Order: sequence, then structure tokens, then C-alpha cells
Amino acid sequence: MSIAILALLALVVIIAISAIRTDLNTGVLAVAFAYIVGVYFAGLSVSVVSTYLPEQLVLTLVGVTLLFGMAQQNGTLDRLAGFAIRAARGQPALLPFIFFLLAFTLSAIGPGNIAAVALLAPIGMVVAVNSGVSPLVMAIMICTGANAGAFSPVALTGIVNVGLMNQIGLNDPSTTLRIFLVVAALQSVSALAAYFIFGGYRIRENMVTGFAVQQSEVQSFETRHVITLIAILTLVIGVVVFNVAVVVGAFALAGLLALFKIGDVESGLQHLPWGVISLIAGISVLVGLLERTGSLDLATQFIASYSSSGTVSAVLAFTTGLISIYSSSSGVVMPTFIPLLPGLIHALGGGNLTDMVVAVDVGSHLVDVSPLSTLGALCLAALPETFEKSVLFRRLLLWGVSMSVAAAGLAFIFLDLI
Repeated sequence: MSIAILALLALVVIIAISAIRTDLNTGVLAVAFAYIVGVYFAGLSVSVVSTYLPEQLVLTLVGVTLLFGMAQQNGTLDRLAGFAIRAARGQPALLPFIFFLLAFTLSAIGPGNIAAVALLAPIGMVVAVNSGVSPLVMAIMICTGANAGAFSPVALTGIVNVGLMNQIGLNDPSTTLRIFLVVAALQSVSALAAYFIFGGYRIRENMVTGFAVQQSEVQSFETRHVITLIAILTLVIGVVVFNVAVVVGAFALAGLLALFKIGDVESGLQHLPWGVISLIAGISVLVGLLERTGSLDLATQFIASYSSSGTVSAVLAFTTGLISIYSSSSGVVMPTFIPLLPGLIHALGGGNLTDMVVAVDVGSHLVDVSPLSTLGALCLAALPETFEKSVLFRRLLLWGVSMSVAAAGLAFIFLDLI
């Protein structure tokens, strides 16, 4: 067996384990496999394998999650959520759209999709039940809204995406912004479809309205919350307009908030998502080994044999969607597939690299409404005990699985044809 095949099999095993053992951080196993295969089979030194760790990406993730952890700890994000919810008082049919926009905003300004859903799901699912809104529609709108904002250049998934894009030669900030907007648009199409398919505009009668909305009114903005919002806005403007490095801006602003006691840096450090960070770093180390041993070329040839330059975006979206149902979208699927794209273009004799990145991004995230994914699971867990959770589980699962086909269709229409 060649080293290239052995290294590729290691990645396949990691993906399989991540699907079966959702309680296990496969990033640790990925690093272990990378060292074993790299040192004892490929003849590389430990120091060479260690260079595959994406240091800048890890530091960026730590800086951004620290800043927004401090913003959540001091109550800024909770107050921002409450302010938006009050806008829909008396118009329950608008609540799904309010939560979609709120999830989009919170995800895009930095916390990312998981943090946005974790913050909003406990509020949104209670509001849905009390206001007569379909919990299925609310869950889809929250999850899809969070994913629509996830590829912002200052959001966690967007940071991972930018790092992977830089590895394949896409370094133009305008390309990053374009991918963010295209992914957001395609996610919005699926959210709008769900709203009308499942009757989000139909409100059940005789419901007790507004308890959760009223609860959100008791908290007002204080000076520290306003300053924190200014810091977040400064980071967004600095990155998008002035091309400030995200890692520099995040650490500088987090340091200032800590210096003036506006946020608790120790609490922020304790609540960093180390599991997500280590997963992304671990998979990146293994993918780096695959690139060194030629395994990516084998995977590229396999995908190329089932696609053409006119269908490759649809194939990528469908494939990444199926895998993402059971694996981490940004931690496993994106780091696995995006490095393949330049070789895939070469094997097919043509293709648009940016569109193919969009296909991977959309395919890997559109299915995250599934209760087998973190976002869907958070919404399911937040549903009040008075509602039958097994019904919502089946409906979310069916919608999530169907999104792999929908992603392929959207990719084919908007990326392959147009």
C-alpha cells in the first residue's frame, strides 16, 4: 500500500469515527494519525509534521472567541437579542424573520453560527410555542440565519474559510466578501422556502403570547454594553473596510476591554470553545500530511471521475452535504474538501475556484438544521417540555437530509449554469 493511500485512509477513518462517536473530539485522533503515518510510514520528522499546525488560524480563533465570549459574559449580546425581539411585538408572523435576521447579525459580527444559535434557541423556541409560531419554522430560521452569517470575514467559520482559501491562492479580500454574500443569499433562499412550505405565516389561535418577549424587556443597555458594541463594530469596520488582520483587531480590543474592566478576560478564556479549535487544528494537521504525501491528488481524481466542469459545483455541494450531516462542517468537511479544489480544476480542465469554494461552503452548512448537527440539536434541546420533541426531531432530520439535494440544485443553478 502506498503512503498516499494510507494517509487518505487515515482521513476516511477519522470522518467515519466522527460520524459514529459524536462524543469524541476527532481532532486529537487526527493529530495522532498524522504523526504515526508521517513519522513511521512516510519517513518525516516530528518537526516537519508539526509545521502542518495552522498557528495563525488557531490564534485568530482564540482571539475572536475571546472577544465575543467577553461580550456575552457582560450581557451585551443578551441585550442585543432582547432589543430585536421587541420589534416583533404584536406581529407573531414576523417572529421567524426577526430571529433569522438576529441570528444572521449575531453570527456575522463575530460569535459565529454555533454561538448565535446557542444564544437565541432558548429564547426563540419558547417564543415560538407561546406565540403560536411553528417550532419547526422557528428552528429552521434560526439555524439558517446563523449559517447565512457564518462566512463573514470576522466570524469563526469565515475565519476558517479565509485561512483555507489563502492556502489555495485566494487572497483577495473582495473575494472573501463575495463568497460571504453569495452563501448568505443561497441560505436565505432555503429559509424563505421553509417559511412558506411549512406555513410560517399561519399562527395557532388561543396561545398565550409574549412571555419571553416581555422577559427580554427588563434589561436595558448600560455604558459597558455600549462600549462593547462599539468595540465589535470597530472590529467589523477594521477588517472589512481597512483590511486589518482579524487576529490583531480581536486581541487588541479584547485587551482593551479587559484593561478597563468592561469584560472579564479570565471568564472569557475559561469558556473558549477549545473542542472546536482543537478539532479544526487537528484535521488541518492531517490534511497537511495528505498534501505532502500526494493523497489529495488521489481524492481529486476520484471526484473528477464523477463530475465535469459543468456539474462540479453541484457534485461538491451534494457530497459535502451528505458528509456534513454526520461530521463537523467547519472542523472536518471544509478543511478536507477546499484544499482539493485547485487539483480538481486541473483534473477537469477548467472551473471557477471561487464558485467551487461557495459550493463546499453551502453544501456543508445547509444541512446543519438536522438534529444530528450542533445547530439543530440546540434548537431541539431548547424546545419546552410541553411540546413533543420526537415530532420535531423527525421533521428537522428530514429537512436537514433533503438540504443536501437542495444544495446540489442551488449550486447547479446559480454556480454551474449561471
